[in-house]
Amino acid sequence: MTFRNGLDSLLRPEDSVLVLIDHQPYQLANLNSHDPQAVVNASTALAKSAKVFGVPTILTSVIAARGGLLFPQITDVFPGQDVIDRTFINTWEDKKVVDAVKATGRKQLIIAGLWTEICVAMPVIQALGEGWDTTVITERVAGFPSRRTRSLSSA
Repeated sequence: MTFRNGLDSLLRPEDSVLVLIDHQPYQLANLNSHDPQAVVNASTALAKSAKVFGVPTILTSVIAARGGLLFPQITDVFPGQDVIDRTFINTWEDKKVVDAVKATGRKQLIIAGLWTEICVAMPVIQALGEGWDTTVITERVAGFPSRRTRSLSSA
C-alpha cells in the first residue's frame, strides 16, 4: 500500500474515478441519521462536481426491481449512462463494477454510498486490501450517526 503525503495526498480529477452506490428510494426508508432530502441533495451535488471536473462516474444500484431506480436527480446529471444493477451487496464483488472502474485507467477511487455500514464499508475495505488509493466522501453517506462515524474513523 502506498501512502501519500503533502501535495500528493490531494485528490486529482485526472487520476480519480467516482463510484456512487445505491442512491435508491428504498434505501432511504429507514434512514435516521440524516435528513433524507439533504442526503439526496449532497449526493446530487457530488455527481455534478464530478461531471464538471471530468471525473468518470460509475453509477450502481442493488436489485433495482426491489429498491427502485437511482434518484433521478443523480441520473439526470449523466443522461444515457447505464446504471450497473448488482445482485451482490458488496459493490466490489461485482465484476462489472470493478471492470468499469479499471477501464477508466484512474488510480484514485472515490466512493460515496447511501449507507456507511454496507454500501461504503465493504467495498472500501476490499478495494484498500487490493491496493487502491481510496477516499470516502462522508458528507454523502448515512447510517451511523456522524459522531459515531468520526470516532470509528479515528480508531
